[in-house]
Amino acid sequence: MPVRVTWYEPNQIILYYLADPLSLEDIEAGAEEVWALAAGVSGLVDMIFDYRAVTEFPRGTLRLMREGSFTLPLLERVALVGNEPLAEMMFTTITQSTYRPDPTVHASVEDAAEFLRRMAREDGTRA
Repeated sequence: MPVRVTWYEPNQIILYYLADPLSLEDIEAGAEEVWALAAGVSGLVDMIFDYRAVTEFPRGTLRLMREGSFTLPLLERVALVGNEPLAEMMFTTITQSTYRPDPTVHASVEDAAEFLRRMAREDGTRA
């Protein structure tokens, strides 16, 4: 399955994992899963976007991400796990247009989660 969306930490951090072969329909289904997970949460959530297993994003990904997962009102921070300058630019563009902090880039999901936990403590957004 090219897209998996689960709780990394229940009600706090969503893990959005992508892999090849990736289609726009997969990304759209992932966005719907993000909304479904967050539906039961009253506070802010963060997201880890792990795209290390993606070699090429399909055309139209930026528009889908901006209109899908990133319109979630509860979404605060995004931590990227991967190494693709185009993906980093795409997420920076989205976060700026939605008035969120710029995404950070991490080598592993664990590093990303630790960063998000620390920022939530410092910001006082979660207990």
